[in-house]
Amino acid sequence: MAAHRADTGRKWAKKVVRDHDAIAVEDFRPKFLAKTTMARKAADAAISATKKAQLEMGRKHGRAVHLVHPAHTTMDCATCGARTKHALPLSERTYACTVCGAVCPRDKNSARVMLVRAGLNPTGADLVSPATC
Repeated sequence: MAAHRADTGRKWAKKVVRDHDAIAVEDFRPKFLAKTTMARKAADAAISATKKAQLEMGRKHGRAVHLVHPAHTTMDCATCGARTKHALPLSERTYACTVCGAVCPRDKNSARVMLVRAGLNPTGADLVSPATC
């Protein structure tokens, strides 16, 4: 199972690295997701193996891979940098900034926040400026 997990991680990492010049990835630690010790170890191993493969493929292909601290990526606005007062529930799939009025899908906003934190310019990602999501 570990070999299968590592192989899948390497294949995914290779595809991502080939398709992008610079990559921003959450430095995610999944300890709170699993309820049992065995499940926690499996989740840690899977994410760790995938992150390691991503870093290795980035180095091998000469791409920049930035690890971004995961705190508040879903609460910050990618356009103006303002932070919401409360955590968004997972059922809420649209992010709306109360400061600048930007409205976009939650996942796209988080991805753009990670790009900004990594020092990359999110304009041009998906060929759309950050204000229009």
